[in-house]
Amino acid sequence: MIVNLNRTKWYPSVLQQGLNVQNDTRQPISHPIQFHDQVWRMDVLPLELWEAGQNRLLGYVVNLQSQQAMQLDLRQFMANQNSDFDHIIGNSPKMRAVIEQAKKFATLNAPLLIQGETGTGKDLFAKACHQFSFRRDQKFIAVNCAGLPAEEAESEMFGHRRNGQESIGFFEYANGGTVLLDGIAELSLEMQAKLLRFLNDGSFRRVGEDKEIHVDVRVICTSQQPLASLVAEGKVRQDLFHRLNVLTLNLPPLRERQGDLPLLVAQFVAQISQQLGIAPPYYDEAFINALQGYQWVGNLRELYNAIYRACSLATNQLSVQDLDLPQAMAIEAEISPLENATLDELVNRFEASLLRKFYAEYPSTRKLAQRLGISHTAVANKLRIYGIGK
Repeated sequence: MIVNLNRTKWYPSVLQQGLNVQNDTRQPISHPIQFHDQVWRMDVLPLELWEAGQNRLLGYVVNLQSQQAMQLDLRQFMANQNSDFDHIIGNSPKMRAVIEQAKKFATLNAPLLIQGETGTGKDLFAKACHQFSFRRDQKFIAVNCAGLPAEEAESEMFGHRRNGQESIGFFEYANGGTVLLDGIAELSLEMQAKLLRFLNDGSFRRVGEDKEIHVDVRVICTSQQPLASLVAEGKVRQDLFHRLNVLTLNLPPLRERQGDLPLLVAQFVAQISQQLGIAPPYYDEAFINALQGYQWVGNLRELYNAIYRACSLATNQLSVQDLDLPQAMAIEAEISPLENATLDELVNRFEASLLRKFYAEYPSTRKLAQRLGISHTAVANKLRIYGIGK
């Protein structure tokens, strides 16, 4: 390899750089080269012999490092730097494992799928992955797929040309960066097919144009339900599922990481107190125990909202009553006046209470059905029976 260096066209220029260096220079001369169909960085360190106060050039030590090796070094360097992952709270084994996995996936270019229940922090992980990647200085565009009108979805994604005027879509706008598709299952099957084509080679056509456009975008998708189950229900294309089911992060619900609750409460109380302009209120072990005994269907989002309510009502100490946990309260409130009721009556009363709670957060039968994992028709019938939403 060293013998071949003398025969390359760049070697004379490197020799000239070595002759032009100052006497006290000790840094190597760096030069990019093409070698064996790869890009390498060549570091040339001059070797000098000092005699009678003068230096005499003896030769060079040449070090070649491949671009791939340099990227690995950079990833190792980035892993030790501050990042948005440092702001994700969690010392439980499940959270530590998913954070480490996310860091590894962040530096790759393949599409990333993040699955988890509502409020588990899917968007937070997506943003952290972007900031941890080589695209961190480029755009990060978050798109709510449920908010894309069906008739405008393709134009929003890929742009269009109409009446002599053109408009670029968010993929083209984010060229070089990252696009987050939040709620990928909300896209129509037709748009899922167009997205699949884009994921395969990064190419697309604007609506109304025949010209192929290619962009370099890392796509991150999220889903509240496992995509495999949505494929079985016919809501997600099987080929799209297989394309996305390569790099997958499954975020644990809060009920599976109860050990993180004290850390989360401390963080949320500090943040909320600063927002409200009050001194952080005191809370005791009984307060934490009450939180750990709750199921937290809404996960981190529900926990934050409950603590926000408690902080806004507190004087000096947080109260369990001020948390206003609806599901736990519903069980006690619904069962106590019906001690002589049948099991069916108790189940129906509790079911109605849960539907009222979830309908406030998912005020459409389609979204509510997706959240509860039952059919749209079943949800509509239950809402009608219990008189909810009228």
